[in-house]
Amino acid sequence: MIPAPDKRLRFDPLALDLEDAPRSFFRRDTILVAKDLIGAWFTRHYRGAWYGGRVVETEAYLGTGDAAAHSWKGRRTPRVEPMYGDGGLLYVFFIYGMHYCANVVTRLPGDPQAVLLRAAEGPEGAPVRLLSGPAKLCDALGVTRSASGLDLVAGGRFRILVPGGRRPSIGVSPRVGVDYAGEAAAWPLRFFDRTSAAVSVSRG
Repeated sequence: MIPAPDKRLRFDPLALDLEDAPRSFFRRDTILVAKDLIGAWFTRHYRGAWYGGRVVETEAYLGTGDAAAHSWKGRRTPRVEPMYGDGGLLYVFFIYGMHYCANVVTRLPGDPQAVLLRAAEGPEGAPVRLLSGPAKLCDALGVTRSASGLDLVAGGRFRILVPGGRRPSIGVSPRVGVDYAGEAAAWPLRFFDRTSAAVSVSRG
């Protein structure tokens, strides 16, 4: 059974002037997508209402040449298969036997790159750190492995909605928890909203 989203994350996309991100948004360079996802909304449609949060922290994973990526050296398993699909798919993996993490697939089919959604801010009234971390984000929105491979562009229950207007000030740092990845552990591929209290770790 797919868990329900946290009721505190209910919001109205029309009131915020949000629009669906098109396929072309996700097919671009992964680093650009990771930056442009800051300020976008990761959303779920559930029983006639919208739930979601404004993304404030992401990490880019650059495919077969990135030792921190699940597709490093062309690894291709049933779990990783969504990464090999078209930009705009959702890739969800299970970690530590207890947590789910949501990723947005980028680039074209066969080029397995993705962006991890590390943290988000809920709508007004939601606790500031309700979505502060990849596991918290999935828990609050009811994201499980059953959502892996879903198309964010096809009008389904999960979508990325983008705002117009000014973009937030973005900070950059190495990714979190990838010490195993050798020199790739130091690559500056984590991006975050400098003004957000919902960022999962020290903004540095």
